[in-house]
Amino acid sequence: MEKEDHNRREEWGVTIMKKAIIPLALTVFFSAFGYAQTLIYSWRDSAGKVHIVDELNKVPDQYREDLKVYRLSSTRGTQKPRSEAPPKIVTKVKEVEEGAVREERLEKEMEEIRSSIADMTDRLERLRQERETKRLRMIRKRGRGKAVVREKREIEEIDREIEALTNQLGKRMEGLRSLEKEKSLK
Repeated sequence: MEKEDHNRREEWGVTIMKKAIIPLALTVFFSAFGYAQTLIYSWRDSAGKVHIVDELNKVPDQYREDLKVYRLSSTRGTQKPRSEAPPKIVTKVKEVEEGAVREERLEKEMEEIRSSIADMTDRLERLRQERETKRLRMIRKRGRGKAVVREKREIEEIDREIEALTNQLGKRMEGLRSLEKEKSLK
């Protein structure tokens, strides 16, 4: 009886192993087959000659900055025509796209800041004109011997608003200069 149980457990283990190993092996085989890719590196030397190699360590250090990397999908075992999609330039295209997106983002931020600076400058000019108007009104009232408490308070409020707006404007200008500097470095 014990021997029979042992045989059944052994058969059960072998059956499970067979059922697990075959799908696992097929998964590994097909995933390796389907995703095999080759990287090809190319660069142009100082004489203008184009060099193509399959290993990065074969590229001289002085040419690695202008290196182009091509990712080629493996076509072993398939019958694809050669005229199908050309190899993709991976790093340079990605860098150019990311650079364009960064530059577009920077340009948009700079335009928003310029617009807010223009709005703040207009508001600042209106406040200064309003302050001058109130000062003239205060001078006229004093000349007639009237109290000017309300006008002094209004002028003080305008001065505080002008100071706060000037500080905000300075920060915006500094931010714009920073973005312009970042853009010029790229």
